[in-house]
Amino acid sequence: MHTLKINFKLKLKLVSTTKDFICYSLSKDKTQIDSYKLTNDLYRHRNKYTNFKALSCIKKQFNTITF
Repeated sequence: MHTLKINFKLKLKLVSTTKDFICYSLSKDKTQIDSYKLTNDLYRHRNKYTNFKALSCIKKQFNTITF
């Protein structure tokens, strides 16, 4: 499990989105999210990114996001 640094813009999107999943790729040092996609269709996008997580899990632990 990694503790990730996310910027304010992404935090705002995560709180206000109606999507179910976030698919994301990490930076080389694995401390920041390089690219991401908020989606309801996990099967279409999960092969393009290295990781995915259900947003319902993230919203419960929003103050300490651990992937």
